[in-house]
Amino acid sequence: MLPVPCCGCQEPGRVQCPFEYGAVAPIAGKTRPSNGVSGTCIGIPVVNCLPCHAMARENTVDSRQEILRTAARLFQQRGYDATSMNDVAAALKLSKGGLYHHFQGKDEILFEIMNHAMEITQERVLAPVRGIAKPEDRLRALIRLHIEVVLSPRDREITVMLHENHPLPPALRKRINARKKEYVHFVEQLIAEVQKEAQKDLQKEGPAHGARPAKPRVSPRAAAFALLGMINWIYQWYKPEGELQAHNLIPQFTDLVFGGIFS
Repeated sequence: MLPVPCCGCQEPGRVQCPFEYGAVAPIAGKTRPSNGVSGTCIGIPVVNCLPCHAMARENTVDSRQEILRTAARLFQQRGYDATSMNDVAAALKLSKGGLYHHFQGKDEILFEIMNHAMEITQERVLAPVRGIAKPEDRLRALIRLHIEVVLSPRDREITVMLHENHPLPPALRKRINARKKEYVHFVEQLIAEVQKEAQKDLQKEGPAHGARPAKPRVSPRAAAFALLGMINWIYQWYKPEGELQAHNLIPQFTDLVFGGIFS
């Protein structure tokens, strides 16, 4: 039997379920059994009955996520400036008041979309990469995972973050930019490690084996900006039906990066 809300959960303004253990039902003087195993509440079995406050909290979370997904799609298709709160509400079949119940305004929606995009990057790129021991393998994995995230059709938040940063108010933009800078610094340090390891290997092999210069001409910072700019721009030209797909795009971008940082 699926969990169901208590019969009293529909009572307007009710914060906590009136049928928590030992509470008195609003009609007929019935009580919910203390063991929660049997009994009825106005004809609805108490077995597996959920407190309404827990269910309401889950619904609120789901509603916010659906709003963010829908808003991200609209921002991607129309642009942030051309999308109004009315447009978002209409796409969700919500009243404007219902939308404002979850978010104070369009700025807050955009900020939450971008913040979620950074969480996606943390979860699907940084977390797996940090578990890889060898710097070169870490960088190869980062390139692959970052491209996969940008190309993912379900992660519209990434595209919105890449394209719509400027409309955010200064305070919110500063928070998002701080997270972006952390990612750039991570990539920069990783590239520096890769270059350092390559130089060590070259010294071990001796000058007769290596054509690479003792010190790379490309700085880690320039390489990091070039790498991220190259990957983050994919959404502007990528076509699902086009010749360049993830399976051949990833190795080509990887070769470009490694060819550059070792030049």
